Amino acid sequence: FIILVVDSTDRERLVISKEELYRMLAHEDLRKAALLILANKQDMKGCMCAAEISKYLSLSSIKDHPWHIQSCCALTGEGLCQGLEWMSSRAGLR
Repeated sequence: FIILVVDSTDRERLVISKEELYRMLAHEDLRKAALLILANKQDMKGCMCAAEISKYLSLSSIKDHPWHIQSCCALTGEGLCQGLEWMSSRAGLR
């Protein structure tokens, strides 16, 4: 599994996150890895929603890796269980 935590308030850093994501996905050792993106800081005013982050990261173009994007807030734990449940369900399919 690859877990990428994105700061939903930092639009500028998404450029770096996207570059790093596609670099990881191209790595031979990760060719079969599923991808969980945690869109953190959803409690902050002006944050990007998961759909906006998904569009910016071009997640719909990822065909070789199962992926899921989950809105979350690390401070309250909201959304974290749902992301981990998705991972757990994918682990059963491997």
